[in-house]
Amino acid sequence: MWVVHIVDYEVGQVAMKDKTWVRQLPPQDLLFWKFVGHQNLVFTNGDEWKRHSRVVTSVFLRQPPIQDFVAVAQRLLNAMNRDTNKTMRWDKLTRRVTIDILSTTILGSDIQAIDHPDSPITSTYNRCMENLTAPPYIFLPFLDKYFPRKGLVDDSAYLRAHFSDLIKKKSTNPGNDLISLMLAEPSFSEQDVLDNVSLFFVAGHETTAGALSSIVYYFATHPEHQETARAEVARILSPKDTLDTTLITQMPFVYACIQESMRMNNPSNFTLPRSNSIPTTLGKYAIPTGTLMCFSMSGVHHLEKTWESHEEYLPRRFMDSGAGAGGTAFFGAGLRQCPARHFAMWELRTITIMLLNEFRWTLPPGSIHEERVKNSFSFSTNLNLPTDLFVTFERLRA
Repeated sequence: MWVVHIVDYEVGQVAMKDKTWVRQLPPQDLLFWKFVGHQNLVFTNGDEWKRHSRVVTSVFLRQPPIQDFVAVAQRLLNAMNRDTNKTMRWDKLTRRVTIDILSTTILGSDIQAIDHPDSPITSTYNRCMENLTAPPYIFLPFLDKYFPRKGLVDDSAYLRAHFSDLIKKKSTNPGNDLISLMLAEPSFSEQDVLDNVSLFFVAGHETTAGALSSIVYYFATHPEHQETARAEVARILSPKDTLDTTLITQMPFVYACIQESMRMNNPSNFTLPRSNSIPTTLGKYAIPTGTLMCFSMSGVHHLEKTWESHEEYLPRRFMDSGAGAGGTAFFGAGLRQCPARHFAMWELRTITIMLLNEFRWTLPPGSIHEERVKNSFSFSTNLNLPTDLFVTFERLRA
């Protein structure tokens, strides 16, 4: 199908706030639905979306769980230090650390994917995500009708049952996790919580893992910026300090490097498509009714009129006050941008700072990413996820 992609930030901001553009859903015969369900923030419209948005947004407005991020990141550093092979498959490590953060903060039940990557939950989840994104079934979803994938159906059911059991336990024994906070909302049923939790796991896991991979990649290929960022960390963070929001906000260059990495290789390429219910205009173009439109985050971040030398990694462009405010769309735009955007950025900043404080890293000789970052295929081609990203880590202190 033909889809209009908006690559101008200002036009995109207007379009994404225009209620005549209604979000379109993926094909109903995708097995993806068996995992995420239909009653969640992303796949509802109108009043139902408003209900989900109110609850989910309020949940993510709480103080970021920095100490949970720190604890999981420390577990990652410990695992890396134990590994005798210093050249590691970083893109796989990022998936394990993000699973542990999501399980700790959303489920209130630590999966421990970092230390137990082959546990039933972790291996089932990874297998499920791999099969859900199998290219033939993405482009030809009717194949499931003729060549059913019973294993994928069973894996989805197993994970949903695991999430459902946790929700039932949290309903009588709440904690400080997102499940408990959603259950506390009178307008939310256990089905609402289950579908949103399943969605958070898919969306939060893949995108954050992709961002972490890109951050480490650009530091590896720009050692001068890596050293500047590390010096900033060393200047602010003493050996006695426990990382918190106050210390994190005193490291603007680290944050600038993270933003520039996301600009260069944003985890999401574009928003889910929308369709206009009446004739409208986008910029100077007349758009007939029923046209599909996406807001292209990658296009926005590489628009020459906004980003001079857009193909160069230049963190300093984010150091000025208000830098990037007129042209970044890391998490979409408008009312339906990602409600967990602040949560994700605090998570990225915490892990990046702790990595810089512990390791120096480079790409190994012969890396497929030597010239530029190489992304893998992902669900609906919407995500930028560096693949086969091997990185050599050198510990700073014995």
